[in-house]
Formats: sequence, structure tokens, C-alpha cells
Amino acid sequence: MHVRVAFYRLKSGTFEEVVRRVQEPGGMLEIFRGRPGFQSYELIAASAGLFSVSHWASSAQADAAQDSAAAWVAEHIDELVKLQQSDIGEVVMSSLATTATR
Repeated sequence: MHVRVAFYRLKSGTFEEVVRRVQEPGGMLEIFRGRPGFQSYELIAASAGLFSVSHWASSAQADAAQDSAAAWVAEHIDELVKLQQSDIGEVVMSSLATTATR
């Protein structure tokens, strides 16, 4: 599994406005869901800005998603955010919490 991580600084508006645009029809989430290899997507609001994290089956698919994301951001939320950094990496360890049973 490969991950695309991007960090955006908020230029104007609110995190909620960015999230709304990402989730609406034609938004980045819909675009990612339509791409081969898509596994999951998160937006993380932090005091320094907004992290975008998407999981992909392969490095090539994550790379293609990066190009799609850049085009979508430029067209739809460029006035709200500025990309600070973006990278793709392989997941070398992952863990999910398990539900305790009694």
C-alpha cells in the first residue's frame, strides 16, 4: 500500500468549507473514489493547516492521484488553501485498534 500525504496552509475561509467542497459531487473524494487503486482518504485539521492523506494500492496510482489532486485544488479551492508540501511513500507498518471483547 502507498500513501499520498499533502500539507496545505489555509489562506482564507474555514476548514469546514474545504471539507464541504472536497465531499460535494465533483469533489476530490469523488474523483479519488473513481480512480484505480483507491483505498481510503482522510482530511486532518491541525493548528498548522490541513493534511490530506490518501491510500493507494501502488506507487503509480498514488502518483496519478497527486496529479489529479493538484488539478482539482487549482480549479476548486485555490483561493482557500496553498500547498506547502506533498509526498508519496510506501506504508511499511500499519496498525488498527482492535475491539476488546468481554
